[in-house]
Amino acid sequence: MENKLTPEEARLELLELHREAGREQSGLLSYLADLEAKCKRLEDENRKFRDAAARRASSAVSMNSRLKDALRE
Repeated sequence: MENKLTPEEARLELLELHREAGREQSGLLSYLADLEAKCKRLEDENRKFRDAAARRASSAVSMNSRLKDALRE
């Protein structure tokens, strides 16, 4: 199983690579921060949609069979 880096560890590794290469910081750190924010937002949206779908499914199950028949007609 592969070890996952935390965001802070990834930033430190990137800074170390820049220091070893003798380069100034590029826009990679801000790009990583933007990607992390986007990932977090997408995770939150996904959770919200999954919860909404679960609520819809559970409300349909609780409907009376006569009501289901009436809605089908």
